[in-house]
Amino acid sequence: MARAYATLLISLMVVVGFATITVVGINMVHSRYENTANTMTALKRSFAADDKPDWDYWTATSSLNTSTTFVRVRAYRGDKHVRTFYSRHTRRFLRDDWRSARLLKNINIRYQSKVGVYYRASSWNQRDGEDVHYEIWVSLNNVLALFRTLFVTIVGITIMGLAIGIPVIYVLARKLNEPLLGLTTAAQNIVNADQTNYQETLPVPDTPDEVHNLSIEFNRLLQSLNQQVLRNRQFVSDASHELRTPIAGIRGHVALVQRHGRDHPEIIPDSLTAIDGESLKMQHLIESLLQLSRMDQAELQRSNVDLVSVISKGVAQLQPQVSQTIRLQVPAHAEAYVNADSVDQILSALVMNAHKYSAADSVIDVVLLETGPRVTLMVSDNGVGIPDDEKPKVFDRFYRVDSSRSKKVAGTGLGLAIVQKIVELNDGDVTIADNKPRGTRFVVTLPGKNENVI
Repeated sequence: MARAYATLLISLMVVVGFATITVVGINMVHSRYENTANTMTALKRSFAADDKPDWDYWTATSSLNTSTTFVRVRAYRGDKHVRTFYSRHTRRFLRDDWRSARLLKNINIRYQSKVGVYYRASSWNQRDGEDVHYEIWVSLNNVLALFRTLFVTIVGITIMGLAIGIPVIYVLARKLNEPLLGLTTAAQNIVNADQTNYQETLPVPDTPDEVHNLSIEFNRLLQSLNQQVLRNRQFVSDASHELRTPIAGIRGHVALVQRHGRDHPEIIPDSLTAIDGESLKMQHLIESLLQLSRMDQAELQRSNVDLVSVISKGVAQLQPQVSQTIRLQVPAHAEAYVNADSVDQILSALVMNAHKYSAADSVIDVVLLETGPRVTLMVSDNGVGIPDDEKPKVFDRFYRVDSSRSKKVAGTGLGLAIVQKIVELNDGDVTIADNKPRGTRFVVTLPGKNENVI
């Protein structure tokens, strides 16, 4: 970065210097050209009544330095030269070794070793029947001297600016790069570490503000990735644990049949029944895992759905499957912009969850409400309830409340995680509240009717 800044500084100073020299040089030459034109006009006006130039008048009115400006005026009648007039020192100027070298083609700028660079201007006019030819040689030496001084000054300033600016740029670049180098080193240490606790963070420098803000965002990203890694590791660990239990049961019964099946054939039917039950648990667990995996990239096809009809049919189908009484409360009409099959799946999962944790003679309440632009579905039970500190965790995969970690309550621990994912795919949210006087209430909020969809 420092090299790029240094290159930019050099280029900028060279361009500015060149532009300054060019503009000043053009203005100086143009000014000298205008002065020469004015001098030519003054020369033509300087002729006295005796048809001779009035050199005193010309010297007084000329805008040029007449000591370094030379004039020759020649008069012709037809093709015959009749007379010539010279300004002061012009004869000697023209007698000098005037084997000059033209500097620019088609432009009367010439160089003579003894007198330097001159610009020659000429003009014709008629006066009293004569053709008069005016010639002026104007010195450009002072212009070139000023130009040379300007060039040397700009070059000196450029060199001085570079001598000061380049070290300053390197110091500033190093100061700006130091926080970035710290971030890079810290990131490399995290990547190359043999062990990690997934709590690592990058240093956050106070300055500059851009690097400070970038470090904060990097740490947020790193924290999110670390949390995802920890969740995935916990998920794999929990899945292995949940699969290990039915596998152990199946292998135990297989070993029992192998050792005693021939001598005690009466144990075979019981072992087969147990094996079938354990394999069914594995099947449900694997199906739930696959469903969750597919939901990570799923996108539901939604439409305006009459939830009263969907919930009423769902409750009618679930009632024979549970021992509790399902009490339904719905409005006359309620539409939501959802996927109908997924709503039925949400209702089924929440009712079956209430069924598992409620007494057989209790009541499960299913309530549907229209709440402004949203529709709310509530499923309440009169079970053991969920402690406040456990509520945020119940939607985690494989999480089960401590009091329910009993083989008396069947389940994979994935049902509520699936519910939350389905609700999110429907652009809704699900929360947990206490049911009064006891039990748990799941509140699902879904988007209402979409007026832009027919």
